[in-house]
Amino acid sequence: MPSKIIFLGTAGDSFVLSKLQRTAAGIIIEHDETQIHINPGPNSLLRANLSGIDSRKTKVVIITDNTLLHAHDANAVIDAMTIGGFDRNGLLLAPKPALNGTRADPASIFPFYQASVEKVVQISDGNKVNYNNIQIIAVKIKNSDPDAIGLKIITPSFSLGYTSKTKYASLVRESFKGVEILILELPLFALKKSEDGLSLAEAERLISEVKPKVAVLTGFGIEILKQDILEITRNMNRRTNIQIIAANDGFSFDPTSYAVKLRQKRLSF
Repeated sequence: MPSKIIFLGTAGDSFVLSKLQRTAAGIIIEHDETQIHINPGPNSLLRANLSGIDSRKTKVVIITDNTLLHAHDANAVIDAMTIGGFDRNGLLLAPKPALNGTRADPASIFPFYQASVEKVVQISDGNKVNYNNIQIIAVKIKNSDPDAIGLKIITPSFSLGYTSKTKYASLVRESFKGVEILILELPLFALKKSEDGLSLAEAERLISEVKPKVAVLTGFGIEILKQDILEITRNMNRRTNIQIIAANDGFSFDPTSYAVKLRQKRLSF
């Protein structure tokens, strides 16, 4: 299986989702024989099917926070990959609230589906999980939920960072230093201290400081989608001198195209 990243859904807030401007079905990463589904939100199975993805082949499901946009369809994806729990297989990575719930919110992942996978790992900042020559690292982000995480995914062919929904902070910059591909959620046009998520200016600052080979914008809020996205990315490209892409639902690309080299890069197992 050649490496591929597929953006099943690119909605970043409930206004975009409710207007059906974008879906929030998450991101698929395919590498060798491993299929990873990150943050399977609403309509994940439908969007996967429309993108030619067989959810039965998913081997790893990753949740970065216990929210509807990032976890709503996790049970459905696990149901598909395990045939309703009949074929117990695969790996589920999720922070504590998504597995155990909180006083305010129930867990996104039902106990039955936690028991349907081969292994469940409760992840928090600094955790490293190795699966089929892929290293998955949970990294600290700045979110009102202290258990919310970002991700770094390192393979022999490419390295990737995914911010999830974070505000800008120096710790976030340091979390993603060195990745070749940086995926950023961009829910805000202008900074709003009361809301989680990067503003346009913060996203550009983070890209400039991390210096990936390519940055992909996703998780768009309603105010961002009122703008000319192509013009925004052109201006950011010019100012940062880094290739920046605004994803649409169904957008895909080969991440090895942006690898520094098919390297002697070792995973630090």
